[in-house]
Amino acid sequence: MKVRLIQKEYKRVLAIVALILLAFSIGVHHEENYFLYRMLRAVCCFVFLGFLLYFKKRKENPLLVLFLLFYGLSSFIVVWYEKNTLAIISLIFNLIAVLILIRAIFPKVSFKKMNSYFISLLTVLVLFNGYLLYEFVYMTKDYTFSSAHYALILVGSMSLLVLCFLALLYNFLHSTKASLIFALFVFAILFAEIFRAIGYYDFAYGNAAVYISRFLLLTSLYLLVNYCMIEKVESEKLSQRIF
Repeated sequence: MKVRLIQKEYKRVLAIVALILLAFSIGVHHEENYFLYRMLRAVCCFVFLGFLLYFKKRKENPLLVLFLLFYGLSSFIVVWYEKNTLAIISLIFNLIAVLILIRAIFPKVSFKKMNSYFISLLTVLVLFNGYLLYEFVYMTKDYTFSSAHYALILVGSMSLLVLCFLALLYNFLHSTKASLIFALFVFAILFAEIFRAIGYYDFAYGNAAVYISRFLLLTSLYLLVNYCMIEKVESEKLSQRIF
């Protein structure tokens, strides 16, 4: 009875947990405990992964589970980001997480069904986001530890842009509540990463950028679990094949 009640009100449970994690994150950052603040990023990923596995009872798309796993591992290793080798490993895990999402969504999109209006709108959005990512990569160039570190930042940024393009196309083709939530999840991830870099390198906005990044991260995780809980027709379900 209690289990059914929790599952029925999973949105409220997730929202409360997200707010607690956000408040705790802001608190430890305010106390300048940056080690714990970074560690909490990984905790956020693994907490929502735990909720996903609990709610879906092993019936969830394995690719989405793998995404949360690798994204969480990347967040854990980033605690020691100032060391070149660990920074590279963190970025590799982050890239793998994004590529897993691309693998999941790519079979569910079709470029043949794109009309001229959507192509124009998509072009504007992709160019705008591409410009933001270009500026971000250019600004971080002088702060990278090695050429491999910089290359991974560049490749990771490009993969995020590809994922955003596919998410928009996925939503356009299916136009359901689930597809919209997934697209919002992807863009929340994108801007969480952008604001995380802005806050880390202290480019602008001070601590506000750090808190916005954590808020967007938790929002993205909340949206992902919500997407997984929504009933979907077979045609809009993301691919579950790893290879």
